Amino acid sequence: MQHPPDPQVEGQPRPAEARRRFALLRELIYNPRWRHRLLLVGGLLALLAVAALTLLASFYAVFPLDVAFTQELQEEQWALVAQLMYIVSLVGYVPWSWVAVAAATLLVGALLGWRDGLYLLLITVAQGLINGLIKRAIGRPRPIDTLVEVFVPEHGFSFPSGHVMFYTVFFGFLLFLVLTRMPAGPWRWVAGLPLAALVLLVGPSRIILGAHWLSDVLAAYLLSLVILVAAIEGYIHLLTPRDPTPAPGP
Repeated sequence: MQHPPDPQVEGQPRPAEARRRFALLRELIYNPRWRHRLLLVGGLLALLAVAALTLLASFYAVFPLDVAFTQELQEEQWALVAQLMYIVSLVGYVPWSWVAVAAATLLVGALLGWRDGLYLLLITVAQGLINGLIKRAIGRPRPIDTLVEVFVPEHGFSFPSGHVMFYTVFFGFLLFLVLTRMPAGPWRWVAGLPLAALVLLVGPSRIILGAHWLSDVLAAYLLSLVILVAAIEGYIHLLTPRDPTPAPGP
């Protein structure tokens, strides 16, 4: 006689099946060949999306979706939210961005080695150069106060967001170092959560403050994630500490 399926477990993977799925996922992540294939496909798709947004931004100063999205975010705006978003964005402004980069470079160099600190500095400078070149090539103007609320007037071009690219590469790489080089424990959470929060909140903060359009932020996230992933792969191959213990013989 067949028993009816248990409604609480129906559709859920069995424990053995779940273990197999996680084993396949771990193999995909830790196997360099499969990881490189996954990153290559993901990177190409991200770059295609960035190229499409760049092409559109070169022809249209404003997208209707950009205006509608910003107005929706700003529709029920509280002064406290605007202040919080400004605090989130504050580190991206000069001279605070220079102070943050210099302090992090010295700290990483002191804790992990001068090559690690120099590597952080180089990838941060590289993303800034890439962002500046694209901004000048596209020349997209900033949001204007006749369309949306502009809480912090900005100068320069808008596409892609420099704040988002800086935060994603700089703080994202620091988060990678925290997760991989710090010992497990509460201090890893204390150091990692603010870094993750800055990366996640900087995009919405730039839109809410009226400094960037949604398309500026999306393109910046996609492009900077490609740069960050490439930087992490380079770090793994060039600077990851090697196990000095010789491998056991056959």
